[in-house]
Parts: sequence; structure tokens; C-alpha cells
Amino acid sequence: MKPALAAGADWQSLHERLERVRREVERLTDPGPQWRQEILRERALVLARGGGSGQAALAADAADSADSLETIEFKAGGERYAVEAAHVAHVHPMLPITPLPGVPVFIAGIVAPQGEVLAVVDLRSLLNLPLSGLAEPVAIIVLQGAGREFGILAEEIVGIARYRGDAMAWGPHGMAGIDPAYLKGVTPGRCAILDAQQLLSDPRLVIDIA
Repeated sequence: MKPALAAGADWQSLHERLERVRREVERLTDPGPQWRQEILRERALVLARGGGSGQAALAADAADSADSLETIEFKAGGERYAVEAAHVAHVHPMLPITPLPGVPVFIAGIVAPQGEVLAVVDLRSLLNLPLSGLAEPVAIIVLQGAGREFGILAEEIVGIARYRGDAMAWGPHGMAGIDPAYLKGVTPGRCAILDAQQLLSDPRLVIDIA
């Protein structure tokens, strides 16, 4: 199924959060001039359509992009993955992780960015990826939605990428070691788009850290 826009979405709030995430990604990556020009072009289009800022301009931009998906692309287990940017609350540089006793192996532990305690998921274990000879994680991508929030480890933040729906293979597609339930689609370049909503709704990833 192709991505759909939520009815009555708070476009202003979403836009502000995505801008913050873009700035965080910029601090962790060197996206290059082509990507920067594309982001500037998109921002200019938003302003031009609305004659300025505001919800009307943001809604128009979102409507025109209804058949595309903006994602945060990263690496885990040496492979390329992405999650929908709308579900990303923050992208933090790697933080000290405190292990927790008695939790599943894919729960790496907890971190406390800005004083907020978050569980951290190691996708390499969750997706049954090989662990030997891999780079150490350099960042934590914080997913948010359905009243839940947790981080996932990333070995590299590749950047922000937008994919057209008609150029992607949507639905479960076999990729070695990945549970199809977590896989939303695959890009022509073999980047696996993970279903952030499915991850956020998985009861195994909900850890009581009160």
C-alpha cells in the first residue's frame, strides 16, 4: 500500500519537527551540494505556493507529495535502511547506553538525551542481521508515534531521501533475515523502508523504564 496522508494532520507541527530533524541530520552528515539544493528548492516551493509560511502552504506541499515518501536513510548491519521522516522525533549522536537486566537481546539498553530516558533497540539483533565485523553505531534515531517513543541504533546516517511511490515495491518483500512484518517497501536501489508504525506498535519493544 502506498503512503497516505493523515486526515486533519497538524502540518505546522509536522513541518517544524521535520525541520528540526533535518538540522540534526545535517550535523551528522555531509549531504553534498545536490541534496542541499533539492532541500532549498522544496522549501522555496512551499513558500511560493502560500505566499509565505503557514498551514495552507504546508498542506499544499504535502498534497503535491502524496505519492512520495520522505525518509531518514541510515545503515545497520552494513545494509541500507530508511524510516519515514514523519515518525522521527530526533537524531542524536551516539550516547552512552546503560544495559538493562532481563530484557530481550535486541534491547541494547537505555539512554537519557536531554534528561529523557529512552529504550534503545538494536536492529541488527531484531532483524537477525550478522553482528560480526560491523562498524560501531554512531547515532540514535528516535522514533515516535502512537504514544510511544524509543531509539534505534545506526552505524551511519546517510541523509534524507525522498522516494516516489510509483518507483517503489510496496508491501512485504523478501530480504534475507528481515521479518516481512517490519518491511514496508524496497527502493530500486535496494534500500529497505522499515514500517515505523509496525515497530512502534510491537509490544516486544515496549520496555517499562519508569
